[in-house]
Amino acid sequence: MSAQFSTYFLSAFLVLVPSFFSACHSDYLDDDDTDNRNTDTNDTGDSDSDTLTDTASDTGTPDTATDSTDIEAPACLSVVNPALADADAQALFDYDHVPVFDIFLPEEEWNMLIENAVDEEYTEASLCFEGQAVGTVGLRFKGSYGTLYGCFDDSGELICDRLSMKLKFDKYVEDQRLFGLKRLNFRANRHDDSRMKEKIVFDLFREMGITAPRAAWAVVRVNGESLGLYGMVEQIDGRMAADRFPDYPDGNVFKEIWPTDTVESTVVDGLRTNDEAPDVSAFLGFSQAIAAADDDEARLSVLGQYMDLDEWARYMAVDDAVVGYDGVTYFYTDPYSTHNHNYYIAEDTPGHFRLIPWDVEASFWVNPDHAAPHWTEIPDDCSLTYPYWSGYAIAPACDPIFAALNTNLGPWREAAQELLDGPFSVETMRTRIEQHAAFIGEAARAPETPTMYTTFDNSVSGLIDMIPELRERLQLLIADEE
Repeated sequence: MSAQFSTYFLSAFLVLVPSFFSACHSDYLDDDDTDNRNTDTNDTGDSDSDTLTDTASDTGTPDTATDSTDIEAPACLSVVNPALADADAQALFDYDHVPVFDIFLPEEEWNMLIENAVDEEYTEASLCFEGQAVGTVGLRFKGSYGTLYGCFDDSGELICDRLSMKLKFDKYVEDQRLFGLKRLNFRANRHDDSRMKEKIVFDLFREMGITAPRAAWAVVRVNGESLGLYGMVEQIDGRMAADRFPDYPDGNVFKEIWPTDTVESTVVDGLRTNDEAPDVSAFLGFSQAIAAADDDEARLSVLGQYMDLDEWARYMAVDDAVVGYDGVTYFYTDPYSTHNHNYYIAEDTPGHFRLIPWDVEASFWVNPDHAAPHWTEIPDDCSLTYPYWSGYAIAPACDPIFAALNTNLGPWREAAQELLDGPFSVETMRTRIEQHAAFIGEAARAPETPTMYTTFDNSVSGLIDMIPELRERLQLLIADEE
């Protein structure tokens, strides 16, 4: 990456970064959908509880798929392919071209949805996939400060070219699915002109044995008008948990609940499955055991009882390689709380948990203004805070979990070297980036796909140029100085 491009990217990003308070709650309100049952045996009783601002009723099935639109019925709504409902989800993310999703709803409903986007409420829409009818679905906008709340000025006017969206296939039609999924996310990738960071990062996590959502791309059209290329990301929910953990498909899934969270009401609030009769006793047993441990070595032993320490090592190796600036190592702090975000924790077997990454767009760049020390650096004074965007963060090694991990960094170093020698090699990454660019290039360069900092091609070149710098950074981090 050229120095000129790096300076421009950094300056532009810092101008538009979120306020600290909102950033520390980034995307938390985004996932108000909870699964009362993770599995769907004949799909009976598997309803969702929208616990925040979703006020529309889930009961009743519209007479036709066009009840939600007052425009002339699009031709695709008459082309029904029942096989789409139960097709393998992997087929959606392995499509041999960029698929097209067509959304139809009355123009006034679309305008109202934009006007009230920050409420994140669903509205009815009709959906077609690749020219075939899916049915009536729930549609809403989604995001955090930098991708939703910050997209409106003080007068409420939309100032971003477009917003991220979420589809909920069974919102109005009970048990409706698309490729076996209940929900699907469309990322606007406002801060990623290459359109591929999330895809690359999630793939790296999976290659290192970490459970991660699947990602690809789609073109989205609303009432016939193209909104351009979006990142298409699998929702971390009960369906994903059942797919990844088939031997324990009904386990709890938590969003942004850390193993230091010991307050039951907080843990229940973070529950994203099984919310009709929540039982978080297993997780509380975990977090309370962490709290009761006498020292960092004892905490590491507890952590190893409830989670796989080798998985932790591999997770952190990937997070360090791609420089995850907005994930588990960034503990935002204010006078009221200190917490990290952009992750899930899933129960894969009774009383055993896995860390799952989420929202990894803030990656692949080194920001010298983020002054918090690396998670392997233990500060002398844990009362210190460090500038982070427009707020502050604590040193991650002051967190009990990372302090425990610091007692044995050998597995992390080994995992990082494995990553450097394999999927994060210069040639492998270059090939992967070039393949993605060829696959999405036409849609990414289309005028309907807005860019923020530079052109798609410049962003792709910058991403390739960044890999040697990131590799060198990781090599220095894992150098054993003892």
